[in-house]
Amino acid sequence: MSSLREAQKQLTRDTIVERALALFTEKGYAATTIDEIAAAAGTTRVTFYAYYPSRSDLMKDFMARVNAVLDRADGPDSASTAADLVDVVRVGELEGILAWLESRAALWPVFRPYLDVLDEAAAVDREVRDLVDGWHEEVISDIVRGLQLAGRFSDETHRIRGTLAFTQLDFVATLWTRRKLEPNRDHALEVLADSWYHLLCDEG
Repeated sequence: MSSLREAQKQLTRDTIVERALALFTEKGYAATTIDEIAAAAGTTRVTFYAYYPSRSDLMKDFMARVNAVLDRADGPDSASTAADLVDVVRVGELEGILAWLESRAALWPVFRPYLDVLDEAAAVDREVRDLVDGWHEEVISDIVRGLQLAGRFSDETHRIRGTLAFTQLDFVATLWTRRKLEPNRDHALEVLADSWYHLLCDEG
């Protein structure tokens, strides 16, 4: 009986998240009310708050879903880590970098809408801002870790290299979501992979 109850709770949670994502995407984070989300999910304001005591808690669930899609698992030293990203930077081969970027690009339609809402929420909610900044830091740290394991470039440049690589990836990804622009994705990924290779791998 408890497993059925848990399944029902998860279904309610998923429905709230799905309806909230649709409303935030359509109307904007600040313009969407809890009552609107609850009504769209076929539930009540009281039920919404039973699952998400605050809008920030809902945003934490959004972030958890991004991490789940990307297989960013809980790690001992940070909230989440991506071993595959660390490894692709450590190995330092252009082909491997392009393959990793392509695998992530295939998932953009699934997780980027959540990140777009999180970025919008971060502009008005300090707690969400800290959450998003922390996630950015995790990705940058994964890149830095790969450079450290490879013993590539001077330690003093690892952080800026990781930050630039992440920023490039984040910018290209937004071309398919928030900005609604659709350049040739294959060409964009090839240019991005080449940039990453020279930034993170090519010491020559």
